[in-house]
Amino acid sequence: MPDPLISICIPAYKAERFIGETLASIRVQTFTDWELIVVEDGSHDGTEEIVHAFAQTVTQPVVFLRHDVNRGLPGTRNTAIAKARGEWIALIDADDLWTPDHLEKLLQTARRTQADLLHSGVVMFDSDTGRDVETRVPSPEAATAFPLSLYLGSYIIQPSSTLIRTTFCRQVGGFDPTCRYVEDRDFWLRLIRADAKIAYEPTHSCRYRQHATAMTKNAAAMAEGVAGVFERHLDWDAIPHSLRLERTADAWFSAGRIVLRDNPALARTHFRRALHHQTGSPRLLFFWCVAVILGIFRGKSV
Repeated sequence: MPDPLISICIPAYKAERFIGETLASIRVQTFTDWELIVVEDGSHDGTEEIVHAFAQTVTQPVVFLRHDVNRGLPGTRNTAIAKARGEWIALIDADDLWTPDHLEKLLQTARRTQADLLHSGVVMFDSDTGRDVETRVPSPEAATAFPLSLYLGSYIIQPSSTLIRTTFCRQVGGFDPTCRYVEDRDFWLRLIRADAKIAYEPTHSCRYRQHATAMTKNAAAMAEGVAGVFERHLDWDAIPHSLRLERTADAWFSAGRIVLRDNPALARTHFRRALHHQTGSPRLLFFWCVAVILGIFRGKSV
């Protein structure tokens, strides 16, 4: 059997509630030369049965894999990418949706632009009501300022909206398994730094499901993840040196403030890293002192 042009990769964790809708949106794609790879990440619900039932309704290859132990979203995507046979990787999470022309439009743009990383516009919808809540597209300002806007976070790429050359995915080593909350932002930065060409397809063909219960659940881990991404890209010469230092320091400062009340020792660690990148900042010194004082009153070492 010849290799498909596109490998669709789905990471799945306790996905049985929504993955049927996701698969249905794949079944009706107008572009049909694809394979599907689903990796279940350590959970055991009805996902496998749903995927196997789906496989009986399509002629395209469907592969189901399982991690015996949960490895997190980045590692699960990497397992799927390693199995892919296609020239292109199309990412979609197990609860998101595509309009029928999603793959076809992205491929047309890829052929026209010779891009290596493509993404569509995204319509965010409420999981409980199905109501559209936001349309996410690159602003003209963010597009003009690229790649600085990607580095700063104002140019947002939703993973489920992307089509990526498989060679580039593997060239940069896939997603970083240690970066569990902002792994996509780090991945896009590494792709661009590897000279991947980006293109935006202005069709709102990705529907991203928002879950109300997951909005701010991991604020501290998210802040630490953002700080870690800035720190990993401190050597990127395309970004002004002073801005790299400033953003890295600010990110560690923000992470420290979030955990200050509950974990002064961890806050001190974050403030120390911030001070390393931006010495002499009065506000950093002030919060460092607060963390030290809190640690003393709680009987912890400084």
